[in-house]
Amino acid sequence: MWSWIKRGSFKRKIFGYMFLLSIVPLLVLGTFSTLNTAKVVQKEVDHNHQIILRQFQYQINDFLKKLESASLQLASNIVIEKSVKTGLASSDLSQTFAAIDTLQKLRTYSDINLDVSLIYTKFQKVFSTKDGYINQADFAYNELVKRTGYKYDRATIIPPNQAQGLNELLVVRPVPTFNEVAPDGVVVIHVQTERLIELFNQAQLGEGRKLLVIDDKGTIVMSQDSRELGSKLTPSSELYSFWQNPESFATAFTLDGIHYNLSSQKSAMNQWTYIALTPTKELSRKSDNIKYVTWSLVGLLALLWLLLSLIGSNRLYHPIQRLLHKFSSDDKPGRGNKDGLEALDSIYQHMAKANERLRSELSEQMPFWKEAFVQQLLRGEMSEADIRGKLEQHSVPLRGAYFYVCLVDVDEYGRFKQQYLENDRALLLYALRKMVEEIAEESFSCMTASPIPGQVAIIAGVDKANETTDQALEALADEFRSKVRQYFQFTVTVSVSRAKRGYGGIGEACQEALDLLGYRLLMGHDVNISQRVIEPSIRQSSSSLLHGQKKIVMALAKGDLDEANAQLEQMMHIVPQYVHNSETALGLFAYLLGELDYLLQEWGQAPREWFEKDLYKQLYGMKSLNEVKEWLKQSVFPQAVQALQDANLPKRTKLVQHALFYIREHLETDLSLQQVADTIQVSPSQFSRMFKEETGLAFGDYVIEQRMEKAKEWLARTEMPIKDIAERLRYTTVQNFTRIFKQVTDVPPGQYRKQFRHQED
Repeated sequence: MWSWIKRGSFKRKIFGYMFLLSIVPLLVLGTFSTLNTAKVVQKEVDHNHQIILRQFQYQINDFLKKLESASLQLASNIVIEKSVKTGLASSDLSQTFAAIDTLQKLRTYSDINLDVSLIYTKFQKVFSTKDGYINQADFAYNELVKRTGYKYDRATIIPPNQAQGLNELLVVRPVPTFNEVAPDGVVVIHVQTERLIELFNQAQLGEGRKLLVIDDKGTIVMSQDSRELGSKLTPSSELYSFWQNPESFATAFTLDGIHYNLSSQKSAMNQWTYIALTPTKELSRKSDNIKYVTWSLVGLLALLWLLLSLIGSNRLYHPIQRLLHKFSSDDKPGRGNKDGLEALDSIYQHMAKANERLRSELSEQMPFWKEAFVQQLLRGEMSEADIRGKLEQHSVPLRGAYFYVCLVDVDEYGRFKQQYLENDRALLLYALRKMVEEIAEESFSCMTASPIPGQVAIIAGVDKANETTDQALEALADEFRSKVRQYFQFTVTVSVSRAKRGYGGIGEACQEALDLLGYRLLMGHDVNISQRVIEPSIRQSSSSLLHGQKKIVMALAKGDLDEANAQLEQMMHIVPQYVHNSETALGLFAYLLGELDYLLQEWGQAPREWFEKDLYKQLYGMKSLNEVKEWLKQSVFPQAVQALQDANLPKRTKLVQHALFYIREHLETDLSLQQVADTIQVSPSQFSRMFKEETGLAFGDYVIEQRMEKAKEWLARTEMPIKDIAERLRYTTVQNFTRIFKQVTDVPPGQYRKQFRHQED
């Protein structure tokens, strides 16, 4: 063969080398496969065993969990507890029927075919869903349950066939549970062995496999052979040795004259051992089949490569035609007059034009991408590394070590919407954004976006942040407002955040600018708002008014009109002390309407369906505070309460919402589960359960979480001593507060404050 190739033509050499290079690996692979067949098959069997065992273990664990859950549900049921104390045949027939009904319901609604028996140990009686009301001595499992006993912290499982004629799996639990004193009763759930065998049939073992489940005492709990159920492994048997120590035992095993390969897996749930047995003859048959198939494939592939080598040696003489065939479609006019290289050049030119067209389309989409990118920056949804990568990739003009965020917000946006049609509004806001961009780009590296209708956000980057850059940005805000007054028929308010370090601080700066916009309620329209210009009195009045608004919304959510009206009266006394123009006062109540609108939407109600006229239009038509007060009390509040009461939310969700409102408003008091439960008029146990189901947190954990959030806010934003923070949040000692704070944040309070200030600097 080698000399035939060496003495042949170039075409023959190509054919020979291609054939040898293709056939030699096949021969090596075939030989290797046949030599390692047994090992591979064993690994496959072990792998399949593990899959089957895991699947079956999951089914059994799920099956047992359902039974244990059912037993716990009965053992902890208050009706069952009362029944075993007073007896089934007590004078209170309603209690008797309730107990029987509870047992029957469990059996009826369970997806497992089971029977339930309730032993009244004090009265020597048993009620069974199968046998009815009988004496304890006549109960088929009486002696077995006594002999086996039960555990007080979990259910006791008794395998089938532990007594003659008793072919059921038993789950036993005392009533009441978790009580180590002699119980008043015992719940017994029994399942027929046919149900256990069904589980084995669902496993689809196939190939003559056997599957055994052995408990921690060496008893065969489950098997597809009902005769094996309940039997105990003897120390002299090989299966007992494998059960005791699978790692030190050979995988070969003989049972009833049949050779098996073994695999096992132990359940962490109950220490039961799951053993899979596969007949060895199946493995040898598989090995022979694999060898036959392997060499058949080698022969077929050798023939195939012989054919491919012959074709390939011919085709390698025509590389240009092959490339042309791959890159072109059917012949077009003029194609036949070109040689292969010219045709390929034509194809490449076409690809270059297509690439240029794609670049053009990408350029058209770039503004939309930039808008989405800036929106993500403002929301703080990307890491510093991701931001830098996208900036470099798309050459976005946003550079600097520190970043400010300015929000240019249209004043009285509700009136703005009424004054202009939708298309006109879009054009005006587009013009506003372009004007803001042109002014800002002259002094700063910046990008803009429109987070919400009526608002333009500007991200401005600087290399160094100091008082000079702060003043420059506020001067820019003055220019914004001046230009808007000059060219438009509306005004804007501009909030300016403090400088934040790095791209990751843009989201925080945006949130600060949003918070500053809230002070517009007290400072009026067409103003600049920054941390520097907010007077302490304005901060205090804003806090009081916003706190009052939240109390009003909370009272309406609870359906308490009297409380809402009382809070409104207090608010009416505060407003004239701090608000000195009607527009600001009306803006304050417009904010209240917005909070109410948000609450209605969260509860699944559409405000337009409950209020015939536009609330904001009605509000801005009012002439006095007294008129606003009467309108809110007589019209808005009652309709809002009615809408909330008719909401489709489940009653449990409404109650938990009320509780969350109450908790957030009373963090500085001695909150207790009993106190909050009394507020929403449910029992503490019922409230604890519904609170965990709705929020995913225990009541105590939620209170700690909220208090720690409040503590972080005070540490970051105020100079309040840690001792005062601990006292206000109702901690008896600073050490106790510090320990809990460190558990939540991983750092003590003092270090948290230093880290935050360092980041600010």
